[in-house]
Order: sequence, then structure tokens, then C-alpha cells
Amino acid sequence: MWFAYDHGIFYFTTRLHRVKGQHMKRNPFMALSIATDEQPYQAVCAFGKVEIVNESRNDWLKKISFRYGEKEGRAWFESAIKQPDRVVLALKPERILSWHYGRDDSSRQDEGESMATTIS
Repeated sequence: MWFAYDHGIFYFTTRLHRVKGQHMKRNPFMALSIATDEQPYQAVCAFGKVEIVNESRNDWLKKISFRYGEKEGRAWFESAIKQPDRVVLALKPERILSWHYGRDDSSRQDEGESMATTIS
């Protein structure tokens, strides 16, 4: 899923009639996981309540889409802004877990150390 991260908030998009949109309407508490597939493995998991962003919807859609390249982003953006049920969602994490196996986090986890990140 395409996303953008700005000032401690993850922004992503879906259409309200799709599975993600239906689940979000029933239960706004979500988890988001982002991981690399190359070594050293790195990941972040964010947990919190998601809210629909009503203000500047198209600006956020543009930020999200152009993050992945101008050509592909522009094509997707031009299609997305025409979708009336397309929404931007904001997840301000209440809890974050992260790890970076290049920093020996695997050993730290084996020793029972928490990978929780403090949110201020």
C-alpha cells in the first residue's frame, strides 16, 4: 500500500466501498507494518486509531502518489481524484515497534528486550 509519513503521522488511501474501507468504518483501530525485503532487515509497526482526512484530500493524494515516482504517480493521481469514495486516512500511532537487524536487534529481541519506541 502506498503511504506518506509526515510529522509523526502515516497517511494512506483507500476507497470506502473496498474491504479496508469497510473494516475501517466498523473499527477504526488499525496496525500498519512496513518492512524492507533486503538485508539488514528493518521494519516498523504502528498501532492506533485511523481517521479520515477531509481537508486537503487531493494534496495528500498527490503527496502519496508522487512519492513513488512522477510518471506512475501522476497517472494514478489523475485517476484517484476522480473517485468520489476515495479517502485519505491518517494514522497517528499510539504505539510503535521497530527493529533494524543491522544494529543487532535480533540479539536484543532474543534477550527479551522490547522493540517498543517511545512516542512523545
